[in-house]
Amino acid sequence: MPSEHAKLSASGSERWMQCPGSIILEGLFDDEGSAYADEGTQAHAIAEKRIRARLTPTPENIRSIKEAEETCEPEMWGFTGKYEDYCFDIIDTMTMAGHTVRAYPEQKVCFDKWVPKGFGTVDFCAVGGDDLHIVDFKYGKGVKVNAVGNSQMRAYALGFLQEYDFIYDNLKTVTMHIVQPRINNISVESISVKELLRWAKEELKPKAKQAFKGTRQYATGRHCRFCKAKAVCRFRATKLLEDLTAILDNQLPF
Repeated sequence: MPSEHAKLSASGSERWMQCPGSIILEGLFDDEGSAYADEGTQAHAIAEKRIRARLTPTPENIRSIKEAEETCEPEMWGFTGKYEDYCFDIIDTMTMAGHTVRAYPEQKVCFDKWVPKGFGTVDFCAVGGDDLHIVDFKYGKGVKVNAVGNSQMRAYALGFLQEYDFIYDNLKTVTMHIVQPRINNISVESISVKELLRWAKEELKPKAKQAFKGTRQYATGRHCRFCKAKAVCRFRATKLLEDLTAILDNQLPF
């Protein structure tokens, strides 16, 4: 698994699927990071330790989680605990249904069957019977994230199918969960594996191919919010000016 960021990342898929030209523009900027990103990274690291210690309570894992609790801010400890409990509720539900459950925290996956050089890390996934559950932990509280039609979650699910098809060839349903505890947001979408594969073939793969080859096709929308190039994007500036002109033309009497 490559260590660098994927050119066509799952987290940026909403953007590059709608605005393939953004890949070229974003390539002009370095990833400077932020305090919010650092906070999210810390929360994910603690959440991973909590889940691993609960799944496999070895002395090393238990010691690791005790050290994390001693150094973690109480707020972060509480919210990572909510995420941990949610993941184990999924395990418990499938177990009570009579299934043998296998769970994977921070699972690296590759989905390059559909996205050139596409790879990423799933925060948590669990398999029981013919069901696959994919969970994404969002520690941010600025933007509410919806699981329905979420291309990032679908790419992660495809990555799991690609990586583990030789083991789990009987999966029929994928359920994708967004857990955003700081704003009490839980969002869930369930689709069939057939539906997911059809979406990958008809939507994801052709748009990923277009973005990867370096097209200069642009589109504005909600996806611009986190684009590193939005301040210098001429297409976006032109569209904003056109929208502003249209508003003024309708409001002014001359």
